[in-house]
Amino acid sequence: MNIRAAKQDDIKGLINLSGKFSREHEWAKQVPIGSIDNYAKAEEWLFGENIFKVLVAEDKGSLIGYLGVKKYQEGYEASILVDSKFRGQGIGKRLTDEVFKLIPREIEVEAWVADFNEESLKITPKLGFKFKSKFKEKNFIPGREFYVHVFTRQGGKY
Repeated sequence: MNIRAAKQDDIKGLINLSGKFSREHEWAKQVPIGSIDNYAKAEEWLFGENIFKVLVAEDKGSLIGYLGVKKYQEGYEASILVDSKFRGQGIGKRLTDEVFKLIPREIEVEAWVADFNEESLKITPKLGFKFKSKFKEKNFIPGREFYVHVFTRQGGKY
């Protein structure tokens, strides 16, 4: 397994990874990381103008993990996705630790996790994020109200 910067060849891999995630969870297509279903969307998630830092994990030439930190409004947001066959092996932790070495200490990155994503609610603190707050979301998914838990982590680069 190798962690590295993203390259053009990863576009197809990110589409496949997102598609697999959306097939595994009934709600996944309704969240941004689960709706990467074409070249343009994948390219935006890997190389878009709001992308601050991205790292990917590959195994035997296949993309098995993604971590992107994006600039949004006045802050930064992290999105992470690891192939279900490779979860529990520390890939998410390695991706997170490596990308945060590239982010200046004064930058605080948020991870927003919906309450129905129970797996991520458990894992996000293990990735070094601290719970900050939660809010009720009424409009993001039509007909579905839920809480969004906001976690934060400071950059680690001096």
